[in-house]
Parts: sequence; structure tokens; C-alpha cells
Amino acid sequence: MSALGIVVRNPDTNEMNGSIGLLGRRNPLSIQIVPNPGKRSDTQPDFRIYNGPNELGAGWVKVSRERGSRYVSLRIFHPMIAPFPIYANLGRAAGQDDDDVLALIVNGPAAA
Repeated sequence: MSALGIVVRNPDTNEMNGSIGLLGRRNPLSIQIVPNPGKRSDTQPDFRIYNGPNELGAGWVKVSRERGSRYVSLRIFHPMIAPFPIYANLGRAAGQDDDDVLALIVNGPAAA
């Protein structure tokens, strides 16, 4: 598993700010992952992912089958990033004791 980037969660608002590193880009891309206040059904995302005014994707709260713990599953897609969606999960960043520092962990190769 590889980490695409790191975000830091604000425990008061549940918003996350950080960056992702992408091949072919000189500088990391800043991102904000914010709760979706307009969620009206289970099929709608729990979070929206932005770079400034540009929406880059969404996130859903899921429950692990093995441990029963909650995590956020992300789908990042924008034609300027890649021609296919990038799927990742939020998890504690390597070497961190702080539960609010999370890594975007790519969960497998993306299909074209």
C-alpha cells in the first residue's frame, strides 16, 4: 500500500486539510475534505473533496468487516489528475500517534 498524501482532521468540524502528491506534478496538490451537509440518502457521499473551488471527489464512511471499525473510503477523479478514478482509504499516517493525522492510502491499482 502506498500513501498518496496526508491530511489533518479538525476534530471540531471534521474537516480535513492536506495535500496529495501526483506523478508528473512538481508541487503537491492541496485538498480539503469537508462533510457533506446536503446528504439526504445512504447513496450520497459523507464527504466532498476539493482543491479550491474545484470538486475532486467524494468520501463515504464505511465499516471494516474484520474489525468493525469505521473508516472513510475516497474516490478522487478529475481529468487534470488522471484519466481514471483513484480509490483510497483514510488511515492513521505511518509513525503518527495523533489520530487526527491521516494518510490517503491507495487501495489497489486503478483500472483504466
